[in-house]
Amino acid sequence: MKKTLTIAALAGALVLAGCSKNEPQSVSEPVMPSTSASEVAATTSAAATTTKPGSGVLAPNEIGVSKNYGIETSILSVTTEQSSSYGPLTVFTLQLNNGSDEIFEGYNFPTPTLTYGEAGLPAESQFSISDGFGDGVKGSIPPGSRQTVKYAYDVDIAELNPAVVTIGSIVWKGDFTAFSR
Repeated sequence: MKKTLTIAALAGALVLAGCSKNEPQSVSEPVMPSTSASEVAATTSAAATTTKPGSGVLAPNEIGVSKNYGIETSILSVTTEQSSSYGPLTVFTLQLNNGSDEIFEGYNFPTPTLTYGEAGLPAESQFSISDGFGDGVKGSIPPGSRQTVKYAYDVDIAELNPAVVTIGSIVWKGDFTAFSR
């Protein structure tokens, strides 16, 4: 029994010796530089309000490209529609550009979703052919062609900071209250 405990203690010491400061760190564990609490708070705050390249999340004025179809999608405008049959709505005008070599069938375009506020509340989308929003892509978009579509949501534009718009594999996040392109 004593011999087993001695071997276990030796094995443990060898493992600990392999974790010295001069040894490279494990790839699965991130190495964090020493920072002050105020630097950490500033970095965390900045990360929450900005989009980092490669994060997969776009700023409101960036162009997104569908992973499945290669369709470039951009938000052209975010406005308030006062005179809709549903009352005041926030309307997103989107432009789709088919930069692929294939015809894009409009029925493949998913309905965009919108969440808003710190809690990420879902905004209810509204459909109205007479008002010109929510009916999606009309027909097909040939290679090199564009189409503009509108989607409306039952939310006050003043509540869209922060907000997240998702269309399939494309995600935009940011302040949409004063959107301009």
